[in-house]
Amino acid sequence: MHMLERYRLFEGLDPQALDDIAAYARVSHARRGAILFEEHTPAETLYAVQNGWVRLYKLAADGRQSVIRLSGPSDVVGISAVLPEGMYTLAAQAISPCRLLTWQARDLHRLIDRYPVLQSNSLRLLSEYRDHLQQQFLELATEHVEQRLAHTLIRLADQYGAPTGAPGQVKIPLMQRDLADLIGVSHYTVNRLLHLWQQQGLVQSRRGCVVVTDRQQLLTRAETPFES
Repeated sequence: MHMLERYRLFEGLDPQALDDIAAYARVSHARRGAILFEEHTPAETLYAVQNGWVRLYKLAADGRQSVIRLSGPSDVVGISAVLPEGMYTLAAQAISPCRLLTWQARDLHRLIDRYPVLQSNSLRLLSEYRDHLQQQFLELATEHVEQRLAHTLIRLADQYGAPTGAPGQVKIPLMQRDLADLIGVSHYTVNRLLHLWQQQGLVQSRRGCVVVTDRQQLLTRAETPFES
């Protein structure tokens, strides 16, 4: 399997084209806490996450971060670099040590001229990110925190989860505070809910990760309004 085949941006390209695109890539490493780019700045670099996690966020006027999306292995970050004179609409920060492939915007534009499918793929991804953001706003407006956390764990497990070896169990390699940032609540609230759900057999909260042990019951929590 070619190292680029797992990235949806490069779908529909043959191995020779992938080799050509890979030749323009550079390997980069980011420590936890490193800022990859700021919002409202020229989109000069595209990042493909090989391992680690990146959060994408907007800054409020008071300096607080509103986390919009978490990106992990097989995701691309900074897709605005594909667009002519693109600007980053979000800021990006590594929340764990990351290994990244990077492309400069000027090289991407040459590659798009050579492989137009890159542009159509990038527009499709941008549309999906918009739909995700709309869904996230809907959940914030209409769902209790228990539903939001359950929905988020299911999405992350389906997209990034790794089997633990136990039947039906999936590990999500994220810390509780990252989950809290993503759904807009305190670390304490997430810790309390995960502790309760662990007692009920839905999840296991481990150091640096959450294990989904009963996806069906978690889905039931996501679809059932919370009653205090």
